[in-house]
Amino acid sequence: MNVIIDRNIPLLHQSIKDGAEVFSVNGREISQELLKSTQSSALIVRSVTNVNNELLESADIKFVGTATSGTDHVDIDYLSTKGISFVSAKGSNANSVAEYVVYSILKYAESDGIKLKDNTIGIVGYGCIGQIVAEYCHLLGLKVMVNDPPLLEHSYSFPDYCEYTSIDRICSECDIVTNHVPLTKTGKYPTQNLFGIDRIALLKNSSLFIHTSRGSVVDESALLDRLRKREIRAVIDVWENEPLLNSELAKFCFFATPHIAGYSFDGKLKGALTMAEHLHNILGLEIDFSIIQTELQAGLKKVVPNKNYSLLLDLIEQNRRFKEDFMDFLRLLLIEDKQEFSKQFDRLRKEYPKRRECLELPNTF
Repeated sequence: MNVIIDRNIPLLHQSIKDGAEVFSVNGREISQELLKSTQSSALIVRSVTNVNNELLESADIKFVGTATSGTDHVDIDYLSTKGISFVSAKGSNANSVAEYVVYSILKYAESDGIKLKDNTIGIVGYGCIGQIVAEYCHLLGLKVMVNDPPLLEHSYSFPDYCEYTSIDRICSECDIVTNHVPLTKTGKYPTQNLFGIDRIALLKNSSLFIHTSRGSVVDESALLDRLRKREIRAVIDVWENEPLLNSELAKFCFFATPHIAGYSFDGKLKGALTMAEHLHNILGLEIDFSIIQTELQAGLKKVVPNKNYSLLLDLIEQNRRFKEDFMDFLRLLLIEDKQEFSKQFDRLRKEYPKRRECLELPNTF
Protein backbone atom coordinates (compact mmCIF):
# COMPACT_ATOMS: atom_id res chain seq x y z
CA MET A 1 0.00 0.00 0.00
CA ASN A 2 1.26 3.47 -0.93
CA VAL A 3 0.46 6.45 1.29
CA ILE A 4 0.92 10.19 0.67
CA ILE A 5 1.41 12.30 3.81
CA ASP A 6 1.69 16.07 4.18
CA ARG A 7 5.25 16.55 5.41
CA ASN A 8 4.01 19.16 7.89
CA ILE A 9 2.53 16.37 10.04
CA PRO A 10 5.31 15.61 12.55
CA LEU A 11 6.63 12.07 13.08
CA LEU A 12 3.77 10.31 11.29
CA HIS A 13 5.98 9.23 8.40
CA GLN A 14 8.61 7.90 10.81
CA SER A 15 6.07 6.00 12.90
CA ILE A 16 4.91 3.81 10.00
CA LYS A 17 7.07 0.72 10.24
CA ASP A 18 5.66 -1.79 7.80
CA GLY A 19 2.95 -2.37 5.25
CA ALA A 20 3.26 0.82 3.20
CA GLU A 21 5.52 2.90 1.01
CA VAL A 22 5.21 6.48 2.24
CA PHE A 23 5.60 9.65 0.18
CA SER A 24 6.10 12.77 2.31
CA VAL A 25 5.28 15.92 0.31
CA ASN A 26 4.33 19.57 0.61
CA GLY A 27 0.57 19.85 1.16
CA ARG A 28 0.03 22.40 -1.63
CA GLU A 29 1.89 20.13 -4.07
CA ILE A 30 -0.48 17.19 -3.65
CA SER A 31 -2.13 16.76 -7.05
CA GLN A 32 -4.13 14.24 -9.03
CA GLU A 33 -1.02 13.53 -11.07
CA LEU A 34 0.97 12.76 -7.91
CA LEU A 35 -1.72 10.43 -6.58
CA LYS A 36 -1.78 8.53 -9.88
CA SER A 37 1.99 8.40 -10.43
CA THR A 38 2.61 7.05 -6.92
CA GLN A 39 -0.38 4.66 -7.20
CA SER A 40 -1.37 5.76 -3.70
CA SER A 41 -4.45 4.36 -2.00
CA ALA A 42 -4.28 6.48 1.19
CA LEU A 43 -3.93 10.24 1.63
CA ILE A 44 -3.19 12.13 4.86
CA VAL A 45 -3.44 15.93 4.63
CA ARG A 46 -3.67 19.17 6.57
CA SER A 47 -5.91 22.14 5.77
CA VAL A 48 -3.90 23.49 2.80
CA THR A 49 -4.93 20.56 0.58
CA ASN A 50 -8.39 20.68 -0.95
CA VAL A 51 -9.67 17.11 -1.17
CA ASN A 52 -12.46 16.93 -3.73
CA ASN A 53 -13.45 15.35 -7.04
CA GLU A 54 -10.90 17.47 -8.91
CA LEU A 55 -8.11 15.90 -6.86
CA LEU A 56 -9.40 12.34 -6.60
CA GLU A 57 -11.51 11.65 -9.70
CA SER A 58 -8.93 9.59 -11.63
CA ALA A 59 -6.99 8.36 -8.60
CA ASP A 60 -7.44 5.12 -6.66
CA ILE A 61 -7.68 6.56 -3.17
CA LYS A 62 -9.49 4.36 -0.64
CA PHE A 63 -8.76 6.29 2.56
CA VAL A 64 -8.44 10.01 3.39
CA GLY A 65 -7.44 11.45 6.73
CA THR A 66 -6.89 15.05 7.80
CA ALA A 67 -4.65 15.69 10.80
CA THR A 68 -6.75 18.77 11.63
CA SER A 69 -9.90 19.53 13.56
CA GLY A 70 -11.47 21.47 10.69
CA THR A 71 -12.79 19.60 7.66
CA ASP A 72 -14.03 22.33 5.33
CA HIS A 73 -11.13 21.60 2.94
CA VAL A 74 -12.55 18.09 2.41
CA ASP A 75 -15.63 17.30 0.31
CA ILE A 76 -16.98 14.68 2.69
CA ASP A 77 -20.13 14.10 0.63
CA TYR A 78 -18.03 13.29 -2.43
CA LEU A 79 -15.90 10.84 -0.44
CA SER A 80 -19.05 9.16 0.81
CA THR A 81 -20.51 8.72 -2.68
CA LYS A 82 -17.24 7.13 -3.81
CA GLY A 83 -17.01 4.81 -0.80
CA ILE A 84 -13.77 6.44 0.40
CA SER A 85 -13.19 6.16 4.15
CA PHE A 86 -12.58 9.48 5.92
CA VAL A 87 -11.35 10.49 9.37
CA SER A 88 -10.33 13.77 10.99
CA ALA A 89 -8.35 14.67 14.11
CA LYS A 90 -11.24 16.43 15.81
CA GLY A 91 -10.13 18.26 18.95
CA SER A 92 -6.41 17.73 18.38
CA ASN A 93 -5.61 21.45 18.34
CA ALA A 94 -8.36 22.58 20.73
CA ASN A 95 -6.08 23.47 23.62
CA SER A 96 -3.67 25.21 21.27
CA VAL A 97 -6.40 27.53 19.97
CA ALA A 98 -7.75 28.05 23.50
CA GLU A 99 -4.31 29.25 24.63
CA TYR A 100 -4.30 31.73 21.75
CA VAL A 101 -7.70 33.06 22.84
CA VAL A 102 -6.58 33.37 26.49
CA TYR A 103 -3.43 35.20 25.39
CA SER A 104 -5.51 37.60 23.27
CA ILE A 105 -7.81 38.34 26.20
CA LEU A 106 -4.96 38.91 28.64
CA LYS A 107 -3.09 41.12 26.17
CA TYR A 108 -6.24 43.16 25.54
CA ALA A 109 -6.87 43.56 29.27
CA GLU A 110 -3.27 44.62 29.90
CA SER A 111 -3.29 47.10 27.02
CA ASP A 112 -6.57 48.78 27.98
CA GLY A 113 -6.33 48.46 31.78
CA ILE A 114 -9.43 46.22 31.88
CA LYS A 115 -10.54 44.26 34.95
CA LEU A 116 -11.62 40.89 33.63
CA LYS A 117 -13.90 40.16 36.59
CA ASP A 118 -16.13 43.00 35.39
CA ASN A 119 -16.29 41.64 31.82
CA THR A 120 -18.36 39.08 29.93
CA ILE A 121 -17.18 36.83 27.12
CA GLY A 122 -19.55 35.43 24.52
CA ILE A 123 -18.52 32.12 22.95
CA VAL A 124 -20.24 31.14 19.70
CA GLY A 125 -19.68 27.43 19.09
CA TYR A 126 -19.36 25.14 22.09
CA GLY A 127 -17.43 22.26 20.56
CA CYS A 128 -13.98 20.99 21.50
CA ILE A 129 -12.39 24.45 21.44
CA GLY A 130 -15.33 26.43 22.78
CA GLN A 131 -15.62 24.18 25.85
CA ILE A 132 -11.97 24.68 26.80
CA VAL A 133 -12.17 28.43 26.16
CA ALA A 134 -15.26 28.63 28.37
CA GLU A 135 -13.64 26.84 31.29
CA TYR A 136 -10.41 28.83 30.98
CA CYS A 137 -12.36 32.10 30.94
CA HIS A 138 -14.42 31.01 33.94
CA LEU A 139 -11.17 30.36 35.83
CA LEU A 140 -9.94 33.82 34.81
CA GLY A 141 -13.03 35.33 36.45
CA LEU A 142 -14.97 36.29 33.32
CA LYS A 143 -18.72 35.88 33.07
CA VAL A 144 -19.42 33.38 30.28
CA MET A 145 -22.24 33.37 27.72
CA VAL A 146 -22.45 30.66 25.05
CA ASN A 147 -24.39 29.90 21.90
CA ASP A 148 -24.57 26.60 20.02
CA PRO A 149 -28.00 25.82 18.50
CA PRO A 150 -27.19 22.22 17.41
CA LEU A 151 -26.13 21.31 20.95
CA LEU A 152 -29.16 23.04 22.46
CA GLU A 153 -31.42 21.16 20.05
CA HIS A 154 -29.93 17.88 21.31
CA SER A 155 -30.57 18.87 24.96
CA TYR A 156 -26.89 19.30 25.77
CA SER A 157 -26.25 20.10 29.43
CA PHE A 158 -24.16 23.27 29.57
CA PRO A 159 -22.11 23.94 32.74
CA ASP A 160 -23.68 26.09 35.45
CA TYR A 161 -21.16 28.87 34.87
CA CYS A 162 -22.31 29.24 31.22
CA GLU A 163 -25.39 31.28 30.39
CA TYR A 164 -26.92 30.13 27.12
CA THR A 165 -28.19 32.97 24.94
CA SER A 166 -28.60 34.18 21.36
CA ILE A 167 -25.78 35.28 19.07
CA ASP A 168 -27.37 38.72 18.77
CA ARG A 169 -27.36 39.19 22.53
CA ILE A 170 -23.74 38.03 22.70
CA CYS A 171 -22.80 40.62 20.07
CA SER A 172 -24.67 43.47 21.71
CA GLU A 173 -23.82 42.81 25.37
CA CYS A 174 -20.48 40.99 25.63
CA ASP A 175 -17.17 42.76 26.14
CA ILE A 176 -15.33 39.95 24.33
CA VAL A 177 -16.75 37.81 21.52
CA THR A 178 -15.03 34.72 20.15
CA ASN A 179 -16.29 32.17 17.65
CA HIS A 180 -15.36 28.50 17.33
CA VAL A 181 -17.76 27.13 14.76
CA PRO A 182 -16.93 24.93 11.76
CA LEU A 183 -17.44 26.45 8.33
CA THR A 184 -20.67 25.03 6.89
CA LYS A 185 -22.54 26.34 3.86
CA THR A 186 -25.67 24.20 3.97
CA GLY A 187 -27.87 22.43 6.49
CA LYS A 188 -30.08 23.72 9.27
CA TYR A 189 -27.35 25.84 10.88
CA PRO A 190 -24.99 27.17 8.18
CA THR A 191 -22.11 29.23 9.53
CA GLN A 192 -20.88 30.92 6.36
CA ASN A 193 -21.21 34.66 7.00
CA LEU A 194 -22.62 33.89 10.45
CA PHE A 195 -21.20 37.23 11.56
CA GLY A 196 -22.60 39.29 8.71
CA ILE A 197 -23.02 43.03 8.49
CA ASP A 198 -25.97 43.13 10.92
CA ARG A 199 -24.22 41.18 13.67
CA ILE A 200 -20.94 43.04 13.20
CA ALA A 201 -22.94 46.25 13.62
CA LEU A 202 -24.29 44.92 16.93
CA LEU A 203 -20.84 44.47 18.47
CA LYS A 204 -20.51 46.61 21.56
CA ASN A 205 -18.23 49.65 21.26
CA SER A 206 -14.74 49.02 22.68
CA SER A 207 -15.35 45.27 22.64
CA LEU A 208 -12.80 42.70 21.47
CA PHE A 209 -13.71 40.36 18.60
CA ILE A 210 -11.56 37.22 18.34
CA HIS A 211 -11.70 35.23 15.10
CA THR A 212 -9.99 31.83 14.98
CA SER A 213 -12.47 29.54 13.19
CA ARG A 214 -12.55 29.98 9.40
CA GLY A 215 -12.37 33.15 7.31
CA SER A 216 -15.75 32.93 5.63
CA VAL A 217 -17.61 32.79 8.96
CA VAL A 218 -17.20 36.58 9.19
CA ASP A 219 -18.05 39.40 6.79
CA GLU A 220 -14.58 40.91 6.60
CA SER A 221 -15.73 44.14 4.90
CA ALA A 222 -18.19 44.88 7.70
CA LEU A 223 -15.56 44.10 10.32
CA LEU A 224 -13.00 46.32 8.59
CA ASP A 225 -15.49 49.20 8.52
CA ARG A 226 -15.86 49.10 12.30
CA LEU A 227 -12.13 48.74 12.81
CA ARG A 228 -11.43 51.76 10.61
CA LYS A 229 -13.74 53.79 12.84
CA ARG A 230 -11.83 52.55 15.93
CA GLU A 231 -15.14 51.37 17.41
CA ILE A 232 -13.97 47.84 18.31
CA ARG A 233 -10.79 45.81 18.46
CA ALA A 234 -10.10 42.56 16.66
CA VAL A 235 -7.74 39.62 16.89
CA ILE A 236 -7.71 37.57 13.71
CA ASP A 237 -5.92 34.34 12.85
CA VAL A 238 -8.05 33.08 9.93
CA TRP A 239 -8.76 34.84 6.66
CA GLU A 240 -10.90 34.63 3.57
CA ASN A 241 -9.03 33.55 0.45
CA GLU A 242 -5.91 32.37 2.26
CA PRO A 243 -3.11 32.85 1.45
CA LEU A 244 -4.25 36.01 -0.43
CA LEU A 245 -5.78 37.74 2.56
CA ASN A 246 -7.06 41.27 3.04
CA SER A 247 -3.92 43.11 4.13
CA GLU A 248 -5.82 46.26 5.10
CA LEU A 249 -7.97 44.28 7.52
CA ALA A 250 -4.85 42.74 9.03
CA LYS A 251 -3.23 46.14 9.53
CA PHE A 252 -6.21 47.41 11.54
CA CYS A 253 -6.16 44.46 13.96
CA PHE A 254 -5.11 44.70 17.57
CA PHE A 255 -3.31 41.44 16.95
CA ALA A 256 -3.09 39.27 13.83
CA THR A 257 -1.39 36.05 12.77
CA PRO A 258 -1.19 33.75 9.69
CA HIS A 259 -3.54 30.92 10.73
CA ILE A 260 -1.26 29.48 13.41
CA ALA A 261 -3.44 29.54 16.55
CA GLY A 262 -3.79 25.77 16.40
CA TYR A 263 -0.17 25.20 15.41
CA SER A 264 1.32 24.24 18.75
CA PHE A 265 3.65 21.28 18.43
CA ASP A 266 1.41 19.41 20.88
CA GLY A 267 -1.61 19.97 18.65
CA LYS A 268 0.25 18.70 15.60
CA LEU A 269 1.45 15.65 17.53
CA LYS A 270 -2.09 14.86 18.69
CA GLY A 271 -3.27 15.09 15.08
CA ALA A 272 -0.43 12.83 13.95
CA LEU A 273 -1.25 10.30 16.67
CA THR A 274 -4.92 10.23 15.64
CA MET A 275 -3.90 9.56 12.02
CA ALA A 276 -1.49 6.83 13.13
CA GLU A 277 -4.25 5.11 15.10
CA HIS A 278 -6.58 5.14 12.09
CA LEU A 279 -3.88 3.90 9.71
CA HIS A 280 -3.37 0.99 12.08
CA ASN A 281 -7.01 0.25 12.88
CA ILE A 282 -8.49 0.77 9.42
CA LEU A 283 -5.65 -0.11 7.04
CA GLY A 284 -3.74 -2.53 9.25
CA LEU A 285 -0.39 -0.74 8.98
CA GLU A 286 2.28 -1.50 11.56
CA ILE A 287 2.83 1.63 13.64
CA ASP A 288 5.41 2.46 16.30
CA PHE A 289 3.17 4.66 18.45
CA SER A 290 5.97 5.33 20.95
CA ILE A 291 7.68 7.71 18.53
CA ILE A 292 4.80 10.21 18.75
CA GLN A 293 3.76 9.41 22.32
CA THR A 294 7.28 9.95 23.69
CA GLU A 295 7.45 13.40 22.08
CA LEU A 296 4.04 14.30 23.47
CA GLN A 297 5.08 13.29 26.99
CA ALA A 298 8.22 15.42 26.68
CA GLY A 299 6.11 18.58 26.71
CA LEU A 300 6.01 21.23 29.40
CA LYS A 301 4.50 20.86 32.84
CA LYS A 302 1.29 22.80 32.35
CA VAL A 303 -0.52 25.37 34.48
CA VAL A 304 -4.23 25.66 35.24
CA PRO A 305 -5.33 29.25 34.43
CA ASN A 306 -5.86 31.49 37.45
CA LYS A 307 -6.26 35.17 38.26
CA ASN A 308 -2.53 35.94 38.29
CA TYR A 309 -2.95 37.53 34.87
CA SER A 310 0.55 38.96 34.42
CA LEU A 311 2.13 35.61 35.26
CA LEU A 312 -0.15 33.77 32.82
CA LEU A 313 0.50 36.30 30.07
CA ASP A 314 4.26 35.95 30.51
CA LEU A 315 3.99 32.16 30.62
CA ILE A 316 2.06 31.95 27.35
CA GLU A 317 4.32 34.48 25.66
CA GLN A 318 7.49 32.64 26.74
CA ASN A 319 6.23 29.36 25.36
CA ARG A 320 3.97 30.21 22.41
CA ARG A 321 5.72 33.49 21.44
CA PHE A 322 2.70 34.99 19.74
CA LYS A 323 4.34 38.42 19.76
CA GLU A 324 7.02 37.05 17.43
CA ASP A 325 4.31 35.63 15.18
CA PHE A 326 2.63 39.03 15.06
CA MET A 327 5.87 40.79 14.10
CA ASP A 328 6.60 38.21 11.40
CA PHE A 329 3.08 38.72 10.08
CA LEU A 330 3.46 42.51 10.00
CA ARG A 331 6.62 42.09 7.92
CA LEU A 332 4.70 39.80 5.58
CA LEU A 333 2.10 42.54 5.02
CA LEU A 334 4.79 44.73 3.45
CA ILE A 335 5.09 42.37 0.47
CA GLU A 336 3.14 43.75 -2.48
CA ASP A 337 3.69 40.97 -5.03
CA LYS A 338 0.79 38.52 -4.64
CA GLN A 339 2.75 35.43 -5.66
CA GLU A 340 5.55 36.22 -3.22
CA PHE A 341 3.03 37.07 -0.50
CA SER A 342 1.35 33.68 -0.92
CA LYS A 343 4.70 31.93 -0.87
CA GLN A 344 5.78 33.65 2.34
CA PHE A 345 2.39 33.11 4.02
CA ASP A 346 2.76 29.39 3.42
CA ARG A 347 6.37 29.50 4.58
CA LEU A 348 5.37 30.99 7.94
CA ARG A 349 3.02 28.06 8.47
CA LYS A 350 5.21 25.34 6.99
CA GLU A 351 8.29 26.42 8.94
CA TYR A 352 6.43 27.28 12.13
CA PRO A 353 8.73 26.72 15.14
CA LYS A 354 8.19 23.99 17.71
CA ARG A 355 6.03 25.72 20.33
CA ARG A 356 4.72 23.75 23.32
CA GLU A 357 1.39 24.27 25.09
CA CYS A 358 1.53 25.53 28.66
CA LEU A 359 -2.07 25.61 29.95
CA GLU A 360 -4.35 22.78 30.96
CA LEU A 361 -7.77 22.24 32.46
CA PRO A 362 -8.03 21.22 36.12
CA ASN A 363 -8.15 17.46 36.70
CA THR A 364 -6.48 16.75 33.38
CA PHE A 365 -4.54 13.52 33.41
